Amino acid sequence: MTTTPAHPVDTHLIGIIHDALRRDLGRTFDALSSRPPLGARRRAALADHLTWTLAFLERHHTTEQTCLWPLARQRTPSAAPLLDQLTLGHARIHHAAETVKHTAHAYQRSGAVSVRDDLRGALERLCTILLPHLDHEETEFAPILAATITDIEWKSWFHHVFRTTRSAELARETYWLTDTLEPERRALTTRLLHPHHRSLTHHALTLICRHHTRQLWKNHTTTCNRQHSSRIHAAPHQLDTALTPA
Repeated sequence: MTTTPAHPVDTHLIGIIHDALRRDLGRTFDALSSRPPLGARRRAALADHLTWTLAFLERHHTTEQTCLWPLARQRTPSAAPLLDQLTLGHARIHHAAETVKHTAHAYQRSGAVSVRDDLRGALERLCTILLPHLDHEETEFAPILAATITDIEWKSWFHHVFRTTRSAELARETYWLTDTLEPERRALTTRLLHPHHRSLTHHALTLICRHHTRQLWKNHTTTCNRQHSSRIHAAPHQLDTALTPA
């Protein structure tokens, strides 16, 4: 017997997560394109944040594939070809992300222009795969997911993504998600993270995250809108077959 929700599940959190990824990968690309090149301290912070962002992306993909996709595959057999395509997309994204992480570590150690350009190129190649994939998940798969899973199952996925981390890490993730969000989407995210966001410890950690963010981006207030001005979003949304994993 197929189990379906009485009402579609609100999957807006997927778009909020995706927009945080779009925003900070774009910010990173813009920082790597700046003149003059970044100093050692900011360069190290940028590489650290990029590595953290890609680790979050990997965990996000893992929880999708283990918590959400099997349910959709079981209950909506017609979605199988789309899920196969998205699974392949995850593999190609992670392959490209490994190259970015490797070059980010080199950039953390060296301020050479050639090393910076290597990282910028690796990041752009990642985004030619990642950005269309995020769009595809939101427009094609999220509606299927919303009509397929139950609210309890959705909350279980949410728990796996956010509520198994330490307080400091949860505060960082919360601030990262809500940074530059429009008021309505910020309020939605805050409600989802209740009651953690109300604690004094969380507020103190948020202040630290806010200071770190301002130092990292130098008050660059790019919005989460996918049409924002980062030059990386002008990259062609074409799959780079050279990045297909062996």
